[in-house]
Parts: sequence; C-alpha cells; structure tokens
Amino acid sequence: MTTHSKSHKRHPAPAPTVRAAVGLAVVWTLAWKSASLWRAAKNDSKPWFGVLLVTNTLGLLDAIYLFGVNGGRRREARTEREILADTGEPPQLADTYEI
Repeated sequence: MTTHSKSHKRHPAPAPTVRAAVGLAVVWTLAWKSASLWRAAKNDSKPWFGVLLVTNTLGLLDAIYLFGVNGGRRREARTEREILADTGEPPQLADTYEI
C-alpha cells in the first residue's frame, strides 16, 4: 500500500503594489456601481438595474449607463405655470413675509 504525502505549498503574499491595485479597483468599481444603481433605481429602470447589479466590468458599463444611456434624460426646465398646473397648487399672489 502506498501512501501519498500531500505537500501543502504556501503561496507567497502578493506584493504591496498588487494589493494596492486590487484595493483601488474595488473602490473604483464600488463608486461607479453605486452611482449607476442609484440612478437606475431612481429612474425605475428595472432592466438596467438588473444588468448593472450582476455584471462587473470595472465601472465601464456603469459609466456607459450614467453618461450615455441615461445622460440624455435630464429633466427639462419647466415654467412655474406648468408646475402649478401639474400639481394643482394655486398660484402665489405676492411675496409675503410671515410674521
């Protein structure tokens, strides 16, 4: 009967520059991911939210969503009259100060 000895080789710890690069990539990805997920949720974009949640592209897809796909959806400027008509609020008659 032969016995096999298992040799457990320890891998050396990664160099400090590698650890710093990985840490920087994690921070970079989390920043882009949180911004794009927040925007997708705010815009009720469920397909984009799902795609952004499950993919990891080091922020590339997140930046494309933030600046390319969603960048054109800026809120258009509306006049006070349009806002009042949408909300049903009566117009203000004058600037009054409460005492």
